[in-house]
Amino acid sequence: MRSGLLMKAKSVEKLYDEIGRRYSENKAVAVSDYTELPTMLALAGDVRRKEVLDVGCGPGRHSLALIERGARVTGIDVSEEMVAAARERCGGRGRFLRADFERVKFPRASFDLVNASLCLMYSPDLRPAFKNFRAWLKSRGRLIFSVYHPVRFFQKVPDFDFSRRQKVWIHLQGCDVTVWNYYHPLGDYFSALLSNGFELLSFVEPVLSRRVKGWPPDNYRIPRAIIFEARRKKA
Repeated sequence: MRSGLLMKAKSVEKLYDEIGRRYSENKAVAVSDYTELPTMLALAGDVRRKEVLDVGCGPGRHSLALIERGARVTGIDVSEEMVAAARERCGGRGRFLRADFERVKFPRASFDLVNASLCLMYSPDLRPAFKNFRAWLKSRGRLIFSVYHPVRFFQKVPDFDFSRRQKVWIHLQGCDVTVWNYYHPLGDYFSALLSNGFELLSFVEPVLSRRVKGWPPDNYRIPRAIIFEARRKKA
């Protein structure tokens, strides 16, 4: 086990309350700013005057980018520290709430777009989240979400078994903290979409553009995330 803070089971909010500032600072120079974030924004397209829910908003990177593109953003995160960081980053624009995306209540058909960046891996069961996403979206509304690419688990965990759901311990560089994620086989994400009345529009595995210099070579050839775009079918 690496040194640093170890996240205890069932304490996502406590962990990110403790490391929130370090996490936010580390994310300021994350490779995902050049891969995952711009890909999700490109898929979102024209969001002017759209009601957007940023699920697991963290320090507000996605929220700010969406606000600057004209969206009316509501951000939720289980950590009060992250919510505070998002409010500060967005300078009073947008609405930010401390909330668990598996349990929070919003009126049905409240949003045109649900954006969920790298947060579903903290859920042991995907079904409650996708059921909520469908309920919160307007007819033909879209869901865009990202998850860690399975190759990341292969790189970090010896003899990783891709055939089964499992809790995985991963070290976050920069924050010096070891956290858990839940690995779900990719089929589980497709099943969660289809069983909740979504149609898949895009499936993207972004890598770093070679025009962006100065990163370790693996970032230019090995994807770190998978991004799904799906649309809620008409009722």
